[in-house]
Amino acid sequence: MKVKLIDKENPVPYMYAFKFSGADMTLTDEINSGKEVEVDKIPKSALKYVKEVKKEIKPKKKKGKAQKGDK
Repeated sequence: MKVKLIDKENPVPYMYAFKFSGADMTLTDEINSGKEVEVDKIPKSALKYVKEVKKEIKPKKKKGKAQKGDK
């Protein structure tokens, strides 16, 4: 999943671990710079600093026959 910083005036503290391997200061720096960053998890207490970025799903076009005009 990807996350993005909500407000640049309120940066993420370094104590949060967004990876299963533990806290990563470079990852937190990337989040605080405003980039969308790939993470393993979002700690519940970090939700006031970041939000999950979801992919926009485009509606599928229906396949069908084109309508024919009057002959």
